[in-house]
Amino acid sequence: MLLQSCSVEQHVAASSEKLQNQYSGIEAWNKLPVRTITWKQALAMMKANNLEYLRMQQAISKSERQETYIYTDLIPGVSYYSYFTRSLGDLTNNLHSEDFVHDVNISFYLPTLTQLPYRVYAAKASTFASIKALEAKEREHISKLYLLQRTHSLSVKEKELNARNPEKKPDYLLKASDTEIKKWHETASLLGDYSARWQILPSSVPKFNWARYKKIAGRLDELTVCMFAMELEKVRLSQYSVALNYLPTVNTSLYSPSLFSSTGGTYSGTFLDSDDTKLNLGISYSLDTDLKNWNTYCDSKELYQLAKKETLSKMIKLKHTLDTLRQSMDEYYAWRSFMHKRMEHLRSTPTMSAEDFLESEKTLFGMESELINQEKASLESEAALIQQYGILQ
Repeated sequence: MLLQSCSVEQHVAASSEKLQNQYSGIEAWNKLPVRTITWKQALAMMKANNLEYLRMQQAISKSERQETYIYTDLIPGVSYYSYFTRSLGDLTNNLHSEDFVHDVNISFYLPTLTQLPYRVYAAKASTFASIKALEAKEREHISKLYLLQRTHSLSVKEKELNARNPEKKPDYLLKASDTEIKKWHETASLLGDYSARWQILPSSVPKFNWARYKKIAGRLDELTVCMFAMELEKVRLSQYSVALNYLPTVNTSLYSPSLFSSTGGTYSGTFLDSDDTKLNLGISYSLDTDLKNWNTYCDSKELYQLAKKETLSKMIKLKHTLDTLRQSMDEYYAWRSFMHKRMEHLRSTPTMSAEDFLESEKTLFGMESELINQEKASLESEAALIQQYGILQ
């Protein structure tokens, strides 16, 4: 009745007005205050506000609640029933308490005994999978945030380097408006907060330690192995659930027709004696004469075998990817070491004329520029390794 008191158009119009007011209050990005935070503060904001992160947390909460349903089903159910009955000719007479009937009933149901262990295990597996999925999503966001901040730092470094360009070409002036808007939106989206132009303190961003990643890049991370195992377990559980159909169904229930009844006569008052409470036990078993359960079971077994082959294929692909990353990173760090030594040699070599000095500066500028470009190119590999193994310092 309350919903029908207003039309759909009125409810939508009221909601639309609120959204319009909310939209009007949104500030343009260049009018937002600039706020500097540390890397740890950024991660805390991400965990508290990031939309995808919150959805994953909600999935965990949902799985935990579904896990408790198995045990709350054992709690007896209590229901209240009331009604009024009287002939139309007697409606004008005075009402009496006998005209109203009240019943309070209780029922206790024990889930199918053969299904109970499976339900408990499946619910716990669902909760565990949600927790691991959240850990994987957290690594993904950390990797994206690291890549975003390191790319920005190198862009600033490149801009400062171009300002020292010996040739002083104006083409090096950066048109940063679109880049800044994109960076702000990506950063705010990861942090889940659009109220400011967030700047993460560069010195607080973890340094990428290739020596540590190199030691573990030859094996799978525990979280990755766990995710592969959970995919297989999900398929195995579906096969197990089909196999349970071959077991007899056992149902147990405890039922009291009424805890309390206001009906007149001998059937009134509170009933808690053993004669009034009934224990029901039912056992049923159906033969799979049409072979539907058998065919479904065979399908699930085939799917499990395919899932194992698919998992192996994923691991092979991942191993090749990690081997390629390791090789490219080794080559990059060897090249970078060589470039730094060569630059030190050029800086320590005295120049005999102004022309030699200018040529040396141009060479050093080109080498520094190439170092920045190659470091930018290596950031994708660094981010991939961080997503795979987490932050190692």
